[in-house]
Amino acid sequence: MSMKKHKLRILSILRDNLRETPPQLVHSTTIAGQMNMKLPELQQVLKSMEGMGVIETDPDQQFNLITREGLLWFMQQQPQP
Repeated sequence: MSMKKHKLRILSILRDNLRETPPQLVHSTTIAGQMNMKLPELQQVLKSMEGMGVIETDPDQQFNLITREGLLWFMQQQPQP
């Protein structure tokens, strides 16, 4: 899977979390499990995404959330009908 596809899948997982009442931080192990990825590999992607400003994560990269920029970038990447 390409880096862009990994990022879109992570943003999809974090976006889906917004439907929870109230939304919670998403643990990296949860994301890794849903993506069938090893945690160190996921953490590299998360670091890149945090640098882009599309997610926020804690210093240990254990808990994550999508940012407004992340939502906008995610929506822009979706195919237009």
